[in-house]
Amino acid sequence: VNITPFINNLPFGKKTDCFTTADASGSTSQATNIMESLEMGAKTLLIDEDTCATNFMIRDDKMMELVHKDKEPITPFLYKIKTLAQNGISVILVVGSCGDFFDVGDTTILMDSYSCVDV
Repeated sequence: VNITPFINNLPFGKKTDCFTTADASGSTSQATNIMESLEMGAKTLLIDEDTCATNFMIRDDKMMELVHKDKEPITPFLYKIKTLAQNGISVILVVGSCGDFFDVGDTTILMDSYSCVDV
């Protein structure tokens, strides 16, 4: 599976344009799952932040300062959501700890006492 839209420049020169999961990490596994879904024609991705590889989903300012972009093999999913939308792919993302996703969403729904509230 080609996971280069999300992951490149792995240690030891491991290629990501034809990636296999024999020794995959959480982030490479998640990238593979998304790319396989898209290859199968999925038009909607339903993702629960609690079950995701955090380093695949987002990088905060402190991590970006510590590890320069040229050395980081992962392009966080956060930065790909708009591109997916422009290509007709909807993303429904359930989050509970990171508000950075609000900036890329069209709609934010808050669960308040088991009721949905459009905020």
